Amino acid sequence: METGAVSKTAAAGHRVVTFITVTSGLLVVFISIFLINQRFLSPVAIYAMLSFIAQLMPARLSQGTVFSVAFILDLVLLALYGVPAAIITRFVTTFASGFFAILLGREASFSGIVKLSSQMALATGAAGVAYLAGLPPVAASVMASVVYFLVYTVFIALEGVLHTGDSFYANWSSAIKTIGGNFFALAFLTYLLVYIIRHSVLESQLFVLLLFFVPVMLVSHAFRLSLNIQQSYLKTVRTLAKAIEAKDPYMKGHSERVAELTLALAKEFSFSEKDLQKLEYVALLHDAGKIGVSDEILNKPGALSYEEYETVKQHAILGAEILQKIKFLSSKASFVMHHHERYDGTGYPAGLKGESIPLVSRLLALADAYDAMTTDRPFRGAKTPEQAVAEIEQLAGTQFDPNLIGKFKKVLYRRGEILDVF
Repeated sequence: METGAVSKTAAAGHRVVTFITVTSGLLVVFISIFLINQRFLSPVAIYAMLSFIAQLMPARLSQGTVFSVAFILDLVLLALYGVPAAIITRFVTTFASGFFAILLGREASFSGIVKLSSQMALATGAAGVAYLAGLPPVAASVMASVVYFLVYTVFIALEGVLHTGDSFYANWSSAIKTIGGNFFALAFLTYLLVYIIRHSVLESQLFVLLLFFVPVMLVSHAFRLSLNIQQSYLKTVRTLAKAIEAKDPYMKGHSERVAELTLALAKEFSFSEKDLQKLEYVALLHDAGKIGVSDEILNKPGALSYEEYETVKQHAILGAEILQKIKFLSSKASFVMHHHERYDGTGYPAGLKGESIPLVSRLLALADAYDAMTTDRPFRGAKTPEQAVAEIEQLAGTQFDPNLIGKFKKVLYRRGEILDVF
């Protein structure tokens, strides 16, 4: 099974899911139009305006979709004005904010707007069903929030499968960890807002809503800045990695591929989301030290002399020194330093042996070697994935950690690069 075939299968599956989502979302909205209480249209308008504003300033997630605090208003509308009003308001405001984004020249498409609007209508509708399940008010609010979150993050994960190439579970887990804290902290406040509005005189309800909305938008802004900083770090690191690869035309895309494979393998272990983010940066910069190696040596078509090989070996030390100068990666520099150590202790630069080699370095070593084997080089052609795996298995216990080979083969199998794991 080829990776291209897997991508085509994923894309076809994504189109089917999108069709079902949009059809279901539009149907739910259509039904809600006939069920909405007409007298709610006027008071709902202010919520619609605030929802529209909130969705103009979303946080962009790594899964290729967005997160905004407009969900708070969905939950409030459910409690105060009913499910149909909440569904219609969210669909219309999501569509309107998306269309406005197109007019501003942001990255958006009409089909993407309809899909996102349908997703949010379905999430709101599912939360509405939970809210009307007959539970006490507090329990109903909690249940509605949980259902909304689960449906919302499922949609995020489905988008991420195509956008990142990772599994549904990996994307879902990432989405939960990324937005879970903010979501439930703000969802808790919605119950308080509903309680205050219900017990306020009509004239003060707008003031209460606006008083609540301003700090929520400030929290949203802080969250969005945090994600933007992380994404800026990643873009900077990727740019640096490409600059390093430019020294060797045969290395084009190597750092990206090694990073993807290292991350996929790391997810087989209990790394935190924060550690996985830093691991991606480290993997992208694992060959940063080659910037200090001359082009003549890197691009030499024949065998290296002893002196030339000793020069190449210095790239691991130089790479670690580069990472030590990057404040948020300095503690991870040893991973780059030791990614050419061998399990039997004959590697470089320190001759570490067995599990004294950092786990991340052992993961990097596997991913780095596999990509090198399956890529054309000046002195040899590329091996097939099966040939590369066979060679890695032969080197288990000498060059590579034998305890990682099984997990490594499972990752390759899931990526469609090998046919089986036996």
